[in-house]
Parts: sequence; structure tokens; C-alpha cells
Amino acid sequence: MKKIILFLTVFFLAMAVGLIAAPPVEETSAQLSAVPPDAQWALYVDVQKLISSAMFKALVDEKETAKFQGKADEFLGKLRIDPMKDLKGVTVFGLGKEDEDAVVALSGKFDRAHLVGLIKAETTHKEIAYGKYTIYRWDDDELGAFAADDLILLGENEQALKSALDALEGRKRDAAPPVLARVLKDFPNAIMVFGVNSISGLLREHDKPVILTKMKSAGGALAESGENLSLQVSITAESAQVAKDVEQAIRGLIAIANLQIKEADAQAFAQAIKIAVDGEYVRINAAYPLNKLLGLLHGKVKDLSFF
Repeated sequence: MKKIILFLTVFFLAMAVGLIAAPPVEETSAQLSAVPPDAQWALYVDVQKLISSAMFKALVDEKETAKFQGKADEFLGKLRIDPMKDLKGVTVFGLGKEDEDAVVALSGKFDRAHLVGLIKAETTHKEIAYGKYTIYRWDDDELGAFAADDLILLGENEQALKSALDALEGRKRDAAPPVLARVLKDFPNAIMVFGVNSISGLLREHDKPVILTKMKSAGGALAESGENLSLQVSITAESAQVAKDVEQAIRGLIAIANLQIKEADAQAFAQAIKIAVDGEYVRINAAYPLNKLLGLLHGKVKDLSFF
């Protein structure tokens, strides 16, 4: 199951820039409701809009799509899941810095009886009753639960999975709103949303750049504006002075990139990034014509053969 989670997560996050329309609230509500208020980070991708988007079709031709489909069958064939047809959305969130703290929520069309049968066929499988739900454990550290017929939760941390089920039941209503819900409120026209509640909390002790330890949180969204694809990111710093330091650090990175990039379109893209400081907030906005961005990506993005 680790391979399945990694496979789905890497593919959809890597191709998330291909989203073209905002995910309808009714399609995302169940998945967003599974994100606990204390999640440290989260990201949502609308799979069907991704697959049908102009960018996805431009980056992945029919030959590459067939190649990916063949690899997908290797992992998901026995599960009777076709990710290109059956999956509607993927939400990934984490309660901490460790890999096992992450939970993947998959919404779509699933053969529940078949999947449960496969799990029960595992000699190591166990069942954990949790309210009206059943949490399945197999291979010692793999966990999964059907939150509904069309919503599956997967992870390695039992408490993280229970926290997601609690969130679905509304048992933490007095807590802060989920990170994705806040970002969606700030960016109502988003096509993809992501957020980090505690940046320093995700850093390991031996790898903590000082500037990052002084950032509190961040959120952002990818949106379509006319013929442009725009990215908006908001970073909350410890203080107004730290916000200015963050701004200067980002401008420095952009300046270095401009010196190293030779393509005119790539330089224009770097120059299109606008940075502003508002008190303790650093706001980054970038808008670039989709057709020019596709031209850049055609020469830079690797195909899907690594799957």
C-alpha cells in the first residue's frame, strides 16, 4: 500500500499545475471535512479536472498517457481502480513532520466489497472498531478506512486516521478551521489550494535555516485569470522585520535565477513574480500567459516514464 499511496501522491501533486477550473465545493466538502483542524499541512487536487485540463493534455500526449496507464495497472489493477477514471479528488495532509503522520483521502468510485475482501485475505490483517467505522490494519503499519463508499482514508498512523474520522464527525468544532478551508476562503477562485499551519514544526532539528524558523505559516492557490495562470502565496512571519527579511531573501533567489536562466521567456516569468510586504505578511503573486508557460514546460518537464 505504501507504493500505492506514493504513486498517487507523487503523480497528482507533480501534475497539479494542470488544473484549469476551480473545484466545486460540493465535490470537495467531504474530503476537506476530513482534514483535522490541527493538521500542519494540507493540499487538495481535483483529479478529473486535472486530467481534462488543457495543460495536462499539452504535456502528456496519448502515447505517454498509455504508458502511465500501463504503470497504473501494475499497482492498481488488482484493486479494480482506474485512477484516470475512478478518482475524483486527492487530499493529502499531515499532523506532523514524519512521513507516517500523513493521511491520504481519496474520493471516487470504488468496489468496497472487493477492496475489503483483499484486506481480509492478508494473514496479518486486523480490524479496529472506531465508532461507526472500521479501521483495517495490514502489513503491520498499513492502515485504511472507508469513511463512506466513495471516500477512502489511508495512512500509517492510527491516531492520525482517527483524527480524520473525528473531523468528519464534527468532534472538533471548537478548534481552528482546517488549513485548506482557510485558504479557500482567502482564494475563492482557486484551482488548487495548499497550506502549512506551522512551518517551523515541519523542520528537523539538524536542518533548520534561521529564516524558516521565523516563518509561522503559509498558504497559497493556483488560479486562472483570463489567459494567465496565476500563483498566489501568503507567508506569515513572526514580525514585520522578519517579513522584510523574507522578502529580501526571496528577491535574492529570483536575482540569482535571472543570472542563470538564458531563455527569454523564463526570464520574463521570473520577472513576473511580484512580492509585497504588509506588516508581518509577505505576499507573492505571479501571473504568466498559459501558452508561454506551456512552451517553457515542454522543454523542462520530464515525461511520466519514471513511474
